[in-house]
Amino acid sequence: MMKKHLYKACTQIALATFLCGAVTVIPAKAQDAAPQPAPQAEAQQGGRAEHMQARQLEMLTKKLNLTADQQSQVKSIQQDTSQQMMALRNDSTLSQDQRRTKMMDLRKSSQDRIRGVLTDEQKPKFDAMQAQRRGRMRNRQQEQAPPQ
Repeated sequence: MMKKHLYKACTQIALATFLCGAVTVIPAKAQDAAPQPAPQAEAQQGGRAEHMQARQLEMLTKKLNLTADQQSQVKSIQQDTSQQMMALRNDSTLSQDQRRTKMMDLRKSSQDRIRGVLTDEQKPKFDAMQAQRRGRMRNRQQEQAPPQ
């Protein structure tokens, strides 16, 4: 009888200990697994932006034969522009139209700054590249426009 009572008491203590542990661990695990979209999304956007910047710098280097000093200056301009773009995206005080206008102004300013780094021989090539990019964007917009 004593063994049975002792066994039951030990079982109850073990069960209580297990339940207390589960009650403590499960919420902590659930909290760890909870989605945290903002930092992850920003990290993905940041990674994407860095990748695009690297590709643009590589293309400019190849097509315009940028020097190491020019590459460094363009990279600095890109990083500065990227930070300002991120700040605009996160600015909830602006309307969508205001944000779009400011982003377009920032992009134009960035292109002007990059153009300022270039030599007189590189500038016409850069301008032609920008005109081609604008043409491709116009074509995409026309393709995406709903039929009238």
